[in-house]
This record gives sequence, structure tokens and C-alpha cells, in this order.
Amino acid sequence: MSDPAATIRMLARAHRLPPEACAQIERLFMEHTPPGSHEGAPTTEGDGAPASPEQQEDRSPGLLDPAASSPWERFEDLGRIGRGGMGEVRRVRDRVMGRVLAMKILPPELSHEPGARARFLAEARLTACLQHPGIVPVHDCGALPDGRLWFTMKEVRGRTLGAFIRALHADREATPFAEALRRLLDVYMRICEAVAYAHGQGVIHRDLKPANVMLGEFGEVLVMDWGIARAAFEGDLRGTATTLLRTAHATRAGLVMGTPAYMSPEQARGELPQIGPASDVYALGAILYEMLSGRPPYSGTAAAIRGQVVHGPPAPLAERCRNQVPPDLVAICDRAMARSPSHRPSDARVLADEFHRYLDGARRRERARALVEEARLLGPNIERLRAQAESLRAEARAVLAHVLPFDPDEEKARGWALEDEARALGLTAALAEVAWRQKLQAALYEEPDLEEAHAALAEAHLAELRAAEDARDAEATAKAEALLRSHDRGRHAAVLRGDGALTLVTAPDGAEVWLFHHVERQRRLHLEPRGLLGRTPLRGVTLAHGTYVLQIRAPGCREVRYPVRIGRGEHWDGAAPGSAEPLVIPLLSEEELSADDIYVPAGWFIAGGDPLASESLPARRLWVDGFVLRRHPVTQAEYLAFLNDLVERGRGADAAAACPRAGRAIAGNVDVPLFARDRAGRFQPGEHAPAEQARHPIASVDWYGAAAYAAWYAERTGRPWRLVGEVEREKAARGVDGRYFPWGDQVEPRWACMVSSRPGHARPAPVDDYPTDESPYGVRGLAGNVRDWCAELWTPEGPAIEEGAVRVVQAPAADPGLRSIRGGAWSSAPPAMCRAAGRFAASPDERFSAVGLRLARPAAGV
Repeated sequence: MSDPAATIRMLARAHRLPPEACAQIERLFMEHTPPGSHEGAPTTEGDGAPASPEQQEDRSPGLLDPAASSPWERFEDLGRIGRGGMGEVRRVRDRVMGRVLAMKILPPELSHEPGARARFLAEARLTACLQHPGIVPVHDCGALPDGRLWFTMKEVRGRTLGAFIRALHADREATPFAEALRRLLDVYMRICEAVAYAHGQGVIHRDLKPANVMLGEFGEVLVMDWGIARAAFEGDLRGTATTLLRTAHATRAGLVMGTPAYMSPEQARGELPQIGPASDVYALGAILYEMLSGRPPYSGTAAAIRGQVVHGPPAPLAERCRNQVPPDLVAICDRAMARSPSHRPSDARVLADEFHRYLDGARRRERARALVEEARLLGPNIERLRAQAESLRAEARAVLAHVLPFDPDEEKARGWALEDEARALGLTAALAEVAWRQKLQAALYEEPDLEEAHAALAEAHLAELRAAEDARDAEATAKAEALLRSHDRGRHAAVLRGDGALTLVTAPDGAEVWLFHHVERQRRLHLEPRGLLGRTPLRGVTLAHGTYVLQIRAPGCREVRYPVRIGRGEHWDGAAPGSAEPLVIPLLSEEELSADDIYVPAGWFIAGGDPLASESLPARRLWVDGFVLRRHPVTQAEYLAFLNDLVERGRGADAAAACPRAGRAIAGNVDVPLFARDRAGRFQPGEHAPAEQARHPIASVDWYGAAAYAAWYAERTGRPWRLVGEVEREKAARGVDGRYFPWGDQVEPRWACMVSSRPGHARPAPVDDYPTDESPYGVRGLAGNVRDWCAELWTPEGPAIEEGAVRVVQAPAADPGLRSIRGGAWSSAPPAMCRAAGRFAASPDERFSAVGLRLARPAAGV
């Protein structure tokens, strides 16, 4: 055969082979013919040109010569692993190296097809040159005695990514998807890195799909089947890895190669010049699509799918996943599957970097969420510790309430032990809360925008804000509000705006409602008029947070002062305990109230919670039914009228028992009555008493005398007057906003009758002195002058509360237990003794020069 090329061309013409086939036969001939056997014969690529250096490189002596030694001398056949369109794969043992490998063999029907042989050899050499942990290593190649090509590679025991995805989504109910998703994303990252390496070597895969990715038994992730890989771009062959690619695929222009469901639009259209690394990026996006949704982007026959790919994008991933996949991950997939290559990441390296940034953020989010979960688990324990501590404190108060100051330590020991235990639990709760906050702050260090951590801290700061406002602590309020702003993500916008709403219903309706805002000036709260708010009923009227007094006016009815506290984001409707309906405020007629009767409508108020007040109740919202209170305490003139009426009705002994006296019998001295008696037995002021003394509040009467006066006045007026309840008195003094004094939170001696209110010795004053000592309802003298005996028995925990409501229960006269006393007095020093939440107690038969009485009754029609 002097001219093998001419002979080949002659045979090609005789058998009507196309020029491309003729060129491939010639190249194969040159590959399988030993050097020198056709010296002088020109080596061509179909156009008479000399063979390329790459082709010369491929003509290793005897490499693919079937006459060479049989591979079965080295490899032991262990049986078939599988079979595909480009050959079968068999398990073999390498006798030299003592290892088990996989051998891929070109099928017999393709063994003499030049294009198939070229592609097979290209796959073997290409895969061998792509040395990356994510690409299956190829060890050797050759030809069997019958001419079939083969190559050996690492055997990967495991399953395909496609099988893993199907199993995962089929078992989604049993396996937490978030946990499985983490593994999927790790696998995907490794796929991207392997393809990025190939792109860096100038190679594109062109058939990336879940079936071509193997997951090994020991965590390996391997990209397989590089049979139709090609150079990324013409002239972009980077070394021996891509030597055969141009030869193997030179005749495939215009043909659609790959798997339709995962191929890019340009690949589906057969636009070979447009197929590049971005085409593999599209396939990687399609793999991610299937990982997340459980289904390929398209379904149907190969031809139908190709048409769908060319026609338009698949169903939105977010819809397929029912919005259960993080939006950032959906966005990565959407960009990778963009219709135009220019809109995708340019190659797998760019996609891998983008995905790595997402994974890094996802891992940080995962660590952050774990910290949030740890914090969440601490929450119930903190609340439990606090509840236990409060219960122990209450128990300690109850125990110590029955111990006198001068009792021995042994009798106080149990109460002290309870207090110590409560203190220890409180300390444990405080430290647990520190740990809770540290975990949430650590979560935000990992992921600064983590919604769950911000939400938990925002809720905590909201509670602190409300507590600080209830405690009237301006500094703590400002701090809590600033912290809430820093963590709120919109949920508490209404709270931070500070707006609330008011609903007001009256009977009758149509009443005018005039709005007055409490504004602090020179340390006292003053009413600043804001104009007519409207006529009742008012529903959902927006007001800025703060405290107000509503003056309600209706023809034929007494004007009502109705204080309200509009909290941040709260709706004040006055609904009673257990009711969802707004409170209906009855308006009382002029006939139902005398000039000095003050109507206090039913409703909630902030009771207790004053750390500086004596025996203050715990801070809480309490409901008090509507009641009427006398503007002033009972005066000496009014009490004299009571005593003398008893005398005139033949009850002189009762009058004498009720007469105020200077003090109890001490060391044999006899009590001295404060009122003299004339010859008829009537009581009258002392001989030198000034005329103004008639307007002084009565004092130095015991509880029995005070209760007797209330009963007498009720009989005389025909209305159910009684001594004021202790919580009624606190509400009348403080209004609804928790202020410490009737006029606000600050105190000056000149604002109420107390020890340092005026020069000279301390003494009581007429009830209409000190006009600044007036409550939001218009009641006078609640901070100074004299304290008041209250109706109830005194207990450390205060009156009984049922569903937040307090009902006044008059103490039985026969019960010798302590009685409640409320209010400040002319003898109060320091001014803290005048605080509205202060509580005092005394035996019912004791008399004090600074304790008198004030009357109250239920409001008619309530």
C-alpha cells in the first residue's frame, strides 16, 4: 500500500462515504499503523495538510493495537456493573496493583464506527487529564483483541444523584427537609467545583444531569460521563486534556447532543458556536431546580422537552417548592437558568463562588438559628424561676405579717428563709436571662439580619418598655425604646409610633367629649385643652400615647372626669373583666349627686408598684366598679352634727364612745375628749377653738366611730354610704396611669399638707386649703392633711382579687383584726409617707391625730 490515503479515498468513493467519514478512517488508519510502515505517505486531515502535532501525540506505539497483549492478562473480569448507549461497564480486578476497578468497553456495534471510537477515546483521555477529586479518575485504556476500545477507572459504589433526589422527596414526610437540604447543597457545591475545574481547563461537559453524578458510599461526589465534552471555545484547548476534543466532535456541528430536560436553550437549538461554559451553568441550574423541587424543569418525550426548552422557561421554582425554599437559593437557580447565556454566571467558577457565599451565609444562619433555639429553651425556665421566686416572696410576706417587730429572731426565721430562697431563685433567673441575651446576641453576630433573634430581643425590649412606662421611669423608658427600635423589623411599628386608639360609649349617648392632655410643667401634671373630640359613641379614635382626661358633658347630667391612659399600640375601650364589649359609662344626673360628690367611673387602673411607698401592693392592673366619693374628708363640723344627733335621739353613750379623743390610756392616764359638752350634753368645739377649725378634717376617732358615722350618714341621706375601700381610694388619688401622687410623680411640701408645708409646728389645715392636692377626678386632700380609715380588714397581700376585679368588703364590727388606713397626713415626714400607694394598718380601737375618714358609695345605675 504505497499510498494509503489514496486507497482510502478510492474505497470511500466506491462505497459513497462522505468526506468526513473518509477523513476519520484515514486518521484511525494512521493511529493503528506502526510508525515507518507507511513512510513517504502524506498524513492529512482530509485536505492534504500534514497531521497536527496533537494527532502525532495520539499515535503512541501499540497503544490501541488489538494485536498487543490482551488486557485480560492483567485484569480479571468480575462481571457486569451496567450497560449504556456508549458501552458496558464491567467490574475488574487489577492483578498488578491488587485493586478493583471499573472497565468501560465500547459496544461491538460501535467498535468500527470512527466517530464513536473517537468520542470514546476522547472521553478516556479527557477524563484522565481532568485530575480533580470530583471527577472520576481514569487509569488506563486500550483495545481488546476484537478491536473494541476500553478504559479503566475508579469504581464508584453508591447511587446516582437522581436516585438520591427521588428517595429524598419520596420520604419527605419522614425526613426533615431542612436537614436533607443541607446535604443536598453540600453535594451541589462539590459538583459546581468539579465543573469549575473543567471549565478552568477549557472543557465543557454538555451533558450534566443527576444521572451523571455519583454519590459514593463514603461521601464521594463524582461527575461522570464526559463522552460528549468539548473545548469551551475554538482555540481554547489548554494542554493534553483537550487534544482529542476537536477531532472527536468536528463532524457534529448542528446536531443536538445532551439530555433535553437539562440542556440550555442554545444547546436545544443546536447553536454550536453559542455553546460554552454558560451552557453547563444552565445545566447546573437545572440540577439545582430538581434538587429543590423533586422534579426536572421539564417533562415529556425528548422531542417535546426540547421544544419546551426552546419555547420558554420552566414553571417558577418558588411555586414548585410552595415557597419552602430560601429566596436567595431560588434566586441563584433562576440566574443560572436565565434564557440568555449573558444573563447567567459566566462559568461554573462564578456560580461556585456565588453558591459558596450562599452556603457560608446558610451555615452562619444555621449556627445562629441553633443559638436562637437554645435561647428559646431557656425562656420557660427563666419564667418558672421568676414565678417561684415571687411565690416565695408572697409566702414570706404572709409569714412575717403575723410577726411583731419585737418578736425574737426564731419567730422570723421561717420568713427570712423564704426570702433568702426567693432571692437565690431571682439571682438564678437573672443569670439565666443574661445567658438568654448572650445567645441571641451571638446569633446576631453570626447572622446580623436573623429575623428570629431580632424578634425575640424586640419582644423583650417591648416588655421592658411597657414596664418602664408603668414604673414611670423616664430613663429606662428611653433606653428600652431605643433598643426596641434597633431590633424591630416592622412588627412593633405602631408601638414605636406611639399611637393608640380610644373607644368611648356612654348612656345616654350623644354626650360631648372634651379632650385634655396631661403635660408636665414645673414638676406637676397640668391639663392642657385639646378641644372637642366628638360626641359619644366614639370608636377607634386615634390618639398619641400618653395620659388624658376626658370631660364628658351631657344636658341634665353631672360633668364626668374620665382619665384614660393610651398605651403604645393599645386600644382603650374600658371593657370589663371577661367582656370583649366596650364599657358603657352611665352619666349620673344632677339629682343623684350633691355638690361635693365626685363620680369615679368603673374601669381599670394601675395599682401598687411604688417601691418607695409603705407596704405598696405589687404593680398590676385592677378593675374597680364605679363609685361616688366625697370631695373632702369628713370635717369636724360634720362629725359634730353626727354626735349631737345621737345625743338628741337619746344615744348619748354611743355619742360619747364615738367622740374623738387625744389618745389611749397610758400609764393610768385617762383619754381626753377633744370636744367639750354643754349642760344639755351636746358636743361643741373647745372653748378656744378657732372658727376655721370647723373646716378641719375630723381625726382622733377610732375605726368604730368612723364606721358609725358612715352608717348614720347613709341613714340620713338614704344612700348606701360607707367608709372608702382602700383600692378605691388609691384609684381616686392616682387616676389610671400609675402616678405616685395625685398631681404627678414629683413632690414638694407646699403641694399638700405635711410636716414641712408651712412655717411653725406641723398641724392640720382646713379641707379646702392646698388646691394642688387634687386628683384627676377632682378629689381633694388625698396626699396630705389626714389619712383615712378604710372599710376593709388589712392583709399583707391586700384585698381579694377575682379576675382582676376588686370588690369592697366591709370588715365586720366584731372582728378585732387590723384595719386598712390610706393616705398622707399633716404629720407625714418624709414626703414619701404621702405617696398614694402607701398602706398602713392599725387596730380598730386605736385613735390617731392624723387619721380621719372619708365616705364612698356605689354609683347609682352601675
